[in-house]
Amino acid sequence: MKRQNFLMLAAAALLASCSQDDALQSTVNTNEGLKPMTITASLPTDGMQTRAAGDEAVTRCYVQILNGNGTELEDGNSKPIAMDPDGGSFTTTVFLKGDNTYDFLFWADTETVTDQNVPTDLTAVAYTNGQTIAWAGNDLDKAWSAEGINVTLSHVVSRVTVTTTSNFTVDGKHPLTVTVPTVYGTYNVDAGAVVEDSEVSGGYMLDVTDGTYTADTEVAHFYVLGDGNQNLKLWYKGPKENDEITITGVPVSANTHITLKGDIYNAGLVNGIIKATTTTGWDTPETGDIPFK
Repeated sequence: MKRQNFLMLAAAALLASCSQDDALQSTVNTNEGLKPMTITASLPTDGMQTRAAGDEAVTRCYVQILNGNGTELEDGNSKPIAMDPDGGSFTTTVFLKGDNTYDFLFWADTETVTDQNVPTDLTAVAYTNGQTIAWAGNDLDKAWSAEGINVTLSHVVSRVTVTTTSNFTVDGKHPLTVTVPTVYGTYNVDAGAVVEDSEVSGGYMLDVTDGTYTADTEVAHFYVLGDGNQNLKLWYKGPKENDEITITGVPVSANTHITLKGDIYNAGLVNGIIKATTTTGWDTPETGDIPFK
């Protein structure tokens, strides 16, 4: 059966002496106003399998419940709760007071599940730029409902894909770097925004130093937690002593997919043109409505 998460101290005492089913019924009978409510978090479009080529599937999802005014519940009951996979979504059941309102915060990502990396506060979730995909969503000032709630999450990171239209080789002497100058290390699900004072020193840099790539293939992709337009840097330090180039005004924001595509072998030279396109359709990297040069 699904895990039952009890938000009242009385329920915890009951669990020590009753079976889970007995505790569920006893909690409803002896705590006036406590009612079970099913909470569901879904990922966009096609559930947990929605991802661009090369993306990892979501591995974990959490819900945190606050009072409707944003304060924590009593007795430490606002700790994030791990939700159970249920087909293309995640679900759990909690007990709430029927006459109160609550804020529901959700976070999902592709991190390996360990006891050491469990989020402790979804208003300040730590994020590591690079390989981790993350989703979030909230439902604020929500009253108890017999139908429960179902919130669809969305990407809170940008995906950056690098594609070459020319053959080239990278090694320790001739590396390829892509730099996103402003990224953040913390996200506030309640506010639906990055935490401004969590800017990562130096930004994020992709460093490719090994491999041979043929024309019209993907070189690499990565994910960053950004907030607004910025100038990306691309540098293929090739045998022709290419200059670093700047791609201006790229919107590195939540739920954007940015594709950097062009003649990487000659990037920074007269004929080496790299273009950036962006789309809010995560799985449509080659078509966008905002071109950049």
